[in-house]
Amino acid sequence: MTASLIAMMFVGIANTSESLLPKTPDDWRHERIEFPLTFAPKLAYQGFEELRFAPGMFNPESDTYFTYVFAIKLKGKHKIDAKFLKKFLYEYYLGLCKTVSKGEDWKLDFSKISAQVTTAVGARDASLNRFDATIHMFDTFVTGKPLTLHVELIASSTNPDDVACVFAMATPKPKDKPIWRLLRGIGKKFSCH
Repeated sequence: MTASLIAMMFVGIANTSESLLPKTPDDWRHERIEFPLTFAPKLAYQGFEELRFAPGMFNPESDTYFTYVFAIKLKGKHKIDAKFLKKFLYEYYLGLCKTVSKGEDWKLDFSKISAQVTTAVGARDASLNRFDATIHMFDTFVTGKPLTLHVELIASSTNPDDVACVFAMATPKPKDKPIWRLLRGIGKKFSCH
């Protein structure tokens, strides 16, 4: 996957007044994508997604390989629960893998792509819901190999502006690795407003 093709997938807007993501380290790359997403047309929403990629995102040898955070803001009333997130994440990663892998010689079995989402135990307060997810996908950017992403999500359950927000931290690293301390520190600063 060339850098130019990656850039075509994620049309970045680094400076925007409507930013959802908390501050990340300065060397994390920022991208913004408007909904509906070209690579996941079944996600027919209005809104936007912001992403920040760790410096080793596309380097399989890096400690921050495929490590990133993202936030979505969707217009309208949406019940953000485990069922919604499972469908959303499945369509998102299925579409991403199919689109990015076009033109590659990899023989990928897209039926192996899945998303499991559960409500995080004891992690609910008045305005936020927390979820744990596991995504089975492929690294169609670099290796073409199967990849399991561990994801923690924070979703707003009430919002006076008639929008829904979700913040996610993703990495293939197990939950006991040091990168999670950094990711969760970023997540503590998330706010939908």
